[in-house]
Amino acid sequence: MFRRFLLYLLLLANLVIIFYFWSLNSGAMLLDGGTQMYLSLGRITGLLAVFFILLQLILIGRVKWVEQVFGLDKLSLFHHWVGVFIPVLVLAHPIFLVFGYQGNNSFFAQTWQFITQWELLPAYGATLLFVLVTATSIYIVFSKKLKYEWWFLIHLSVYVAILWAFEHQLEIGGDFFGAPLFVAYWWLIYFFAFGNLILFRFLRPLFYFYQHQFKVDKVVEECPGVWSIYFTGKNLNKFIFQPGQFAIWRFLDRKNCWQAHPFSFSAVPNGSYLRITYKNLGDYTAELKNVKPGTFVLLDGPSGIFTAKRTKNNKILLIAGGVGISSIRCLLEDLQNQNRDVVLLFGSRKQGEIIFEKELVGLSNTSTSVCSILSDDNNWVGEKGRIDEEKIKRLVPDYLIRDIYVCGPPMMMKGVVQTLFKMGVKKSKIYFEKFSLGS
Repeated sequence: MFRRFLLYLLLLANLVIIFYFWSLNSGAMLLDGGTQMYLSLGRITGLLAVFFILLQLILIGRVKWVEQVFGLDKLSLFHHWVGVFIPVLVLAHPIFLVFGYQGNNSFFAQTWQFITQWELLPAYGATLLFVLVTATSIYIVFSKKLKYEWWFLIHLSVYVAILWAFEHQLEIGGDFFGAPLFVAYWWLIYFFAFGNLILFRFLRPLFYFYQHQFKVDKVVEECPGVWSIYFTGKNLNKFIFQPGQFAIWRFLDRKNCWQAHPFSFSAVPNGSYLRITYKNLGDYTAELKNVKPGTFVLLDGPSGIFTAKRTKNNKILLIAGGVGISSIRCLLEDLQNQNRDVVLLFGSRKQGEIIFEKELVGLSNTSTSVCSILSDDNNWVGEKGRIDEEKIKRLVPDYLIRDIYVCGPPMMMKGVVQTLFKMGVKKSKIYFEKFSLGS
């Protein structure tokens, strides 16, 4: 909590600095009314737009010191909402400036006058690229038809847009004239944002690839529609991750190298191999079972805070649904090695679809209870139905004193978490991560 407080304080401190220097040069103009007021608003919206765009680089840059505080899923959500706010600032900036400079001109005449000024070309380019990225993001949300490769290339253009915005900002930004400290501040945060992005998103995966040379060892069908991929490499005992974490995997073959997707580690660190387990959902996942042994893999991670470190409670309840067992199975073994009292409730459809059935049986002992609950198998002699309030109370009567980890399909997790709230479980005792990340 303290580290989270410090990061919020750092964010607030940056906003205070920006508003302070803006107030020195343009703050009084806001009170003058008329065109001066519009100029003042145009400047502050421009400054804030650039700041929040740089903040986006931190949010999507897989920056470890931030991600370990909030979790990559929450950073992704924050990135989404900041992304909604940025276009408003980006478009408000030139609109306010048109009103501020138009004088006796009409709005459209002044807009055209700006367009014909070549020194503003970087600003136009940056604005158009930001609008393009926003439009494609909205299109993906509502239609889900744009190919991932095009989405990826379009979002790469954001880096070009940021550099164009920086050039425009320092060349003609009204709040930078005679303010060398403010100029130095912006140089600093540009280097800070891009430095973290380059270090964690690009250099770290390349370093791990150089050090470990991850490659596919074999692909195994766990049950119908569910596959595990095993990876080998060099010095795997030196590749450190926590059970429950995930990484973003890029398979370096012709079909898959353009895409990178998150998959949880489904085996604890062992120094011999890494393993991920996934369900065939079509499109990208349908191709993975055909990945050839020996294919090299670029691994971005580990990421996530869905780990045993989240709690010191000795009593743990794990709730998994479907392929969500991949990270839960890994976490279960880690908790077991720590001699914690663990109960696992695992929801599946049919007995033939119980992922890791033999492994889970092998992990059962006096301190670890594993219960499979099947929703669509009349021949099953064990628990039937779904993981609901009645089953949790009956199978885990001490649930209120346990910390609870939940992992599964989004609707299942939402339903289970709401049920737990209804049952009186405190929010602080429930742990889950939702991730659906691009490259």
